[in-house]
Parts: sequence; C-alpha cells; structure tokens
Amino acid sequence: MQLEDQVIIVTGSSQGIGKAIALLFSTQGAKVVVVSRHTDDCETIADRIRSKSGQALVVPADVRDEAQVARMVQVTLACFGRVDGLVNAAGVGLLAPLSDTTLEMWQHTLDVNLTGTFLCCRAVWAPMVRQGGGHILNISSSAVRDPHAGWSAYCASKAGVVALTESLAKEGYPLGIRVNVLLPGATATEMRLTNFPSDDPAQLLAPEDVAEVALLFFTNTATHLYGAHLEVRKRPRGL
Repeated sequence: MQLEDQVIIVTGSSQGIGKAIALLFSTQGAKVVVVSRHTDDCETIADRIRSKSGQALVVPADVRDEAQVARMVQVTLACFGRVDGLVNAAGVGLLAPLSDTTLEMWQHTLDVNLTGTFLCCRAVWAPMVRQGGGHILNISSSAVRDPHAGWSAYCASKAGVVALTESLAKEGYPLGIRVNVLLPGATATEMRLTNFPSDDPAQLLAPEDVAEVALLFFTNTATHLYGAHLEVRKRPRGL
C-alpha cells in the first residue's frame, strides 16, 4: 500500500494509460479521482475500484475547459480535503501529413495535450502550496525524442509538455511540489490502435506497463525527483 490515503487526480482515466494508472494506484491505497469527458466510462472504472475496496470519486471534466478543471479540483477538495497528486494522462493523437493538418486539428491537439496539462497543473498548484507540497506527473511521449513524419501537431504538443514540466519543476522545488514527466513509447491503447490498426499489440507496451513506472514517481523512492524525464520502451523481441 505504497500510496495509502494519498488523494490523486488522474485525467484521461476512462481508457488507456490513464485507466491503467487509476486502477493500479487504487490497489496501492490511493483515493483516486477519476476524470474524463466520458461519464459512463468513468463510473465503470470507479465501480471496479470500489469492488476491490478502493476509494474512487468520479468528476467528469473536459481538460480544455478552465471552469470544468477548476470544478474538478473544488469537488476533490470538498470530498477529501486535499489533493496530493495529479497525473495528466488526458491526450489525443490526430496524425496527418502537414498539408492535411487543418488548423482545427492543430488547435484541438494543443488544447487537449498542452493547454489541458497547463490548466490542470495550475488548478492544483494553490492547494498543494497550502498543504506544503504535492506531486504532478505529466504524460508526454517518446516521440519528442524521436519525432515522426506526419505527427507535427502531436509532437509539438508533447514537446510543450516536457518544457512545461521543466519550468514547473523549478518553480515547484522550493514549495515542495515535485513535477516530473513520463515519456512512454508505443503503447497498446485505443488511440494507438485506431491510428495504426495493423500494429501487433504484443510488440507494444501495455498500458499496465506504463502504469507500473508511473507508480514509482509517487513512492518514497522518488521523494527527491524534480523535473525528471523517464522514457519507457518495449524491448524488441530477440534482444
């Protein structure tokens, strides 16, 4: 029970990496705030957590919306009285060659992946300052280190998440707020398999693999980590 009684908000937790993190963290004693635009899916995840004697709070929210993000934190504080952690796992991947990338696609990608991360970090910042600290883990992508053709909006947004993390890590250090970033490689999520239907899931990371690494950032082992980048990759067969 490495996260016993920690209150941790997980955005994008109705599917993929966010879902895996929410489920794993609950088994480690965290009180998980399940956040997504998809209320029914959130309730399903929360029911799974409660069925195993865990604690879960569902707060539907669109991370692009400042008011909804503010409410997410307000409801969390009203229910639990504090917020110890935040995992920014909400994300989209609209992939297209540059000539086919519309302004709407570009803006939507940045709004969810980057602006949403900013809004959520900002919303938990003051409560964490008041309580003397907290931990934020942002989910970026290994694609920022190895960008791919046709991924311009996605790569730009995820690179922005890394830069945002580095800045907030320095700002949060004297306040006891740790901000770190995880860079998963290709992962067998719904988003990945929609974009690449011919992928073999066995050759990809499982969302649960990424969740196991995310857990490390919230344990006592990571007490002194600020602005850390951790890349997670699947080792190819035969190596």
